[in-house]
Amino acid sequence: MDRHLSWISPLRVAGGLTRGKHSSRARNSSAVLPGSLLVGVTMWLAMSAGCSSVPSSVAALVTEEAPLDRTYAGRQHLPVSPNEALALLRDIAPHQGWAVVSTGEEYDTQGQRGTFFRLATPTHSGPQTVSGVFYAEPSGSYVRISEQNGLPEALVEPLITAIKKQKGYR
Repeated sequence: MDRHLSWISPLRVAGGLTRGKHSSRARNSSAVLPGSLLVGVTMWLAMSAGCSSVPSSVAALVTEEAPLDRTYAGRQHLPVSPNEALALLRDIAPHQGWAVVSTGEEYDTQGQRGTFFRLATPTHSGPQTVSGVFYAEPSGSYVRISEQNGLPEALVEPLITAIKKQKGYR
């Protein structure tokens, strides 16, 4: 322990008391490197945790290929209004083992925001229900993709196919 405190040299003052004096030479060489490493590692960990979705986006830019997943942050954007999306969902849901059991308008403080839907499917242990909303946006609508609170992933592709068919896309 004496070796670690060697940079403190005792200083005698009046009355026989001893006081320590710090040497800046030892402090600069031994404390700066670990402190810098700690800051650097902390910043690297924070940036890597915050940018976990970047590799797939960067890979798409480098290879110049569109990503396989056309959702953005768990949302599927659709080029139709919420009411058109709901009408198409009512058509395709029975073919996929689902049924639209209720619908309604979704409101917030600025007024109507979208169209609400509830889907159900019969199972052996009881019906499974899922609720979601087709939200309005300037280019059409979007819906959250989720097995608990949104459009089930199994219905995304059939819905997109129905929209393409209605719009005349190939």
